[in-house]
Amino acid sequence: NPRSFFEDSRRMSTTYCTNLIAIEEMPLTLISSLIDPKTLDPLPASDERQRFFEETTNLPYDMPFITNRSDVFTLDCPFCANTNQLVRWVADGEKGFAQPKFVHTCEICGESFKKSNIGVRRFCEEVTRRRAGDRVFISETFLAPSTGLSAETSAVEIMTKVLKWMDSTYQVLQPIPAGSDVDTEATKLAKGLGYNYLLLSNALHRGARPNITPDPDRPIPRLQRISVAYSHAGLASLDLVGAILRQGSFIQKMAELGWTRPGRFDLVSESAPLVRSIARYHAFLDLMAANKTSFFVPTLDIDLAWHTHQLRAWQYRDDSCRFLQRVPNHDDNVEPLLLSKGYDITAKAWKTRFGVPYSVCGCVPDGDSESLLSRFTSKIIGNSGSSHKRDSSVSSIDSTSSSGHKREKSVTTLEPVVNSRPDLVSTEEDEADASHPSEHNQQFGDPNGRTAFKAAHLREKRSAKCVASAKKGASRDPWRGLQAERNERRKEHKEAFTDPHYGSGAYYPYWGVSVAIPLGFYGGYAVLSVGGCGGGCGSCGGGGGGCGGCGGCG
Repeated sequence: NPRSFFEDSRRMSTTYCTNLIAIEEMPLTLISSLIDPKTLDPLPASDERQRFFEETTNLPYDMPFITNRSDVFTLDCPFCANTNQLVRWVADGEKGFAQPKFVHTCEICGESFKKSNIGVRRFCEEVTRRRAGDRVFISETFLAPSTGLSAETSAVEIMTKVLKWMDSTYQVLQPIPAGSDVDTEATKLAKGLGYNYLLLSNALHRGARPNITPDPDRPIPRLQRISVAYSHAGLASLDLVGAILRQGSFIQKMAELGWTRPGRFDLVSESAPLVRSIARYHAFLDLMAANKTSFFVPTLDIDLAWHTHQLRAWQYRDDSCRFLQRVPNHDDNVEPLLLSKGYDITAKAWKTRFGVPYSVCGCVPDGDSESLLSRFTSKIIGNSGSSHKRDSSVSSIDSTSSSGHKREKSVTTLEPVVNSRPDLVSTEEDEADASHPSEHNQQFGDPNGRTAFKAAHLREKRSAKCVASAKKGASRDPWRGLQAERNERRKEHKEAFTDPHYGSGAYYPYWGVSVAIPLGFYGGYAVLSVGGCGGGCGSCGGGGGGCGGCGGCG
């Protein structure tokens, strides 16, 4: 999430922010030099590197593959601010820090706390540090939503608005009283909010929209983004654990394509898919430049290039500002229906602009670009100009029947496609899956819930309708005919946005926390009916992968 990273590195003057600035450019050349080019395994680290890592992080260099119930770490209590020495990673009832229902009883004050309580405490400390004169902007206020560029003046205005209700009771917009300190004032504010994420959300809403009753089912997007940033433990404004797990599902897709296989692109003759992914990413950026307010969803190959570009954070911002006049975010937590609709909008805009289909993987074909009136006129002219209808099928021999005779079946003859943009699309069968929609940024909900079922049903219904339409109009648009043919023939190919279990699994942030999970597990989120933010996010003890983020891919 390039905007989140940039904002977190700039919105405060803290050691954490300074460290983010220092690592803003991923050292790709250095990293590649430490990977075995034949096996893609990491090369052994020198003693000096291992020692530097351990001295800097106070962690052992070798990653633990198994976490036992006796393994503990230290964590400050959000209520009394004292350090707890015996916080478990794994505990009964999945209440360990590395599990979805985390709760710990403070060893000093006796209060039980969750990750969301820690997040609310962090919010109160940031607001109070600003009152004390420190340079602090609360999350999701420092950047202009439309451009992703720094906007300190408007950030002050937004903070003044959202903190208005709290100010009437806790004077959060006034300097801290003489003789008081940040810790005392932060504790006072946190107690007033009950250390409760929902109370914080409502307080922000009452400040920004005092005449509108908060609706948990239809939250105001920016207010929700602000509150979600303080719904979990840690200093980042997003749940890094959930982000890594969602990224894991994308890496798994790359592995299934064979793109992570050692030597896959060593030969120039076999590098066309990788080169095409870069060309398609350039075209994707061009599409965003021409449609500044649209929500566009990438395919797998485009997303790979997009992710890579974002690793060069400074260059990504510079290129984006130069070509797009804004910095597109890459929100990886989008509601499924919104994601599927965004993909359809992208596919339509792509074909209109470039004249070739966006995807030929076997998912839903493009809609018919010819108007209903035009199709009706063509049909009349075609019928009146010919006394017999052209046969669009040929006979072929099928399997032997029970009587021993050969059966004939009618097979639709596809019009040959004319590929005017081989740089943007390939008709090669073994490259088809690279153009599959990227689903890793989908917000995972309850796979057995009504919403998931409805989304899958609507998508399958649309796919069937488009396939029928594409087959009927294949002579007018051979590309659609190819898409329909692949949809029907590639039965093993799963229609995008129809699998309610996609990415679902247990919210285990760290490798090896349970022997039931094999090494290499790429998890998603288990939705549990517990409190928290109402979005099923693991950070609030809900086991999910985050709360309703908005914005999206562009």
